[in-house]
Amino acid sequence: MRAVIETPRWSFTKYRREGDGFVPDLAAPLPTLFNYGYVVGTMGEDGAPSDIIVLGERLDQGSEVDVLLGGMVSFTDDGKKDDKMVGGVPGPWERLQIWVFFTYYALFKKLRYRIFEGRWADCRYGGFKPLSRT
Repeated sequence: MRAVIETPRWSFTKYRREGDGFVPDLAAPLPTLFNYGYVVGTMGEDGAPSDIIVLGERLDQGSEVDVLLGGMVSFTDDGKKDDKMVGGVPGPWERLQIWVFFTYYALFKKLRYRIFEGRWADCRYGGFKPLSRT
């Protein structure tokens, strides 16, 4: 599958594609441990292209890469399913990074909703589900 990188690995700012460019979408106190973007030609439940994290070296914003689907990250954002595909097959170290990042990210999102909207939101990491390769 083909992925477009919106947010390069180690970035503190999450970006999203808008028109021909990228605009800041969210600033976080923790850098993303992965390249983050979307899968070309797909549509997620939120009406936007499906999210993907791409393992490996830092890639430039706007890079288009072919990736092997290695699994899914189950994530809930404000009570809505917001799963992310995983580009690449994670080993034990990458699985630990996925767990740490998305556990922390869920807490960050809960606090962000509380601070900016005055309410507690249901944000949680539901685990990594590897792709069955039989």
